[in-house]
Amino acid sequence: MKVGLIHALTSSVPPIEKAFYEIAPEVELVHVMDTELLSMIKREQTQSPQIIRRFSKLIHLVTESKVDCIQFTCSAFNNLTTIFQPMSEVRLFRSDEAMLDVALQYERIGLISTVEETPPVLIHYLRQRKPSIEIQTMVNTEGLQALNRGDQDNHDELVLDMMKQLEPEVDAIVLSQYSLSHLATKVESSIPILTGPKESAKRCLRYLQPVNKN
Repeated sequence: MKVGLIHALTSSVPPIEKAFYEIAPEVELVHVMDTELLSMIKREQTQSPQIIRRFSKLIHLVTESKVDCIQFTCSAFNNLTTIFQPMSEVRLFRSDEAMLDVALQYERIGLISTVEETPPVLIHYLRQRKPSIEIQTMVNTEGLQALNRGDQDNHDELVLDMMKQLEPEVDAIVLSQYSLSHLATKVESSIPILTGPKESAKRCLRYLQPVNKN
């Protein structure tokens, strides 16, 4: 079994590798990355033709490795699955899809992010499937800046502070980026804290099981 992983952030790699290693160490992972994509969407404020072309190259590249499915790992680009799936030879999975399907069980959701472009994509997915859902969002871009300069402690402190603020107001917290997932176990919480990597790995494995049986 082989899974292709498409990244826009280097910080997304360790969490998804860890999730697959814990759940299905036998799965071979193929990584492709374009770290310019996030800068482009920040500048252009839309998934422009240039972004779509660059993403298309990543999908083509990882498909050439004969993967059984492709997992996105950056939520800001998840809506591109609707563009590329009809043209793709393999199944494409959003980075947040499995996690958000769990989140739909709750009435009040708190979304936490360090990337401004991420929450609208998640909110669109949730409201399409459950219009009545209540969503509170907290974004602190200083967290990503801290991570980019190697200050993991400051990044974690900023995210943990958002989690503590949201906890009394919601039924579950969604950590919307893979780079935040390690913090789910760093705080005592009275409500569920949902993360993408583990749920994504589980969904890929469920999809791949028929392949495994053959």
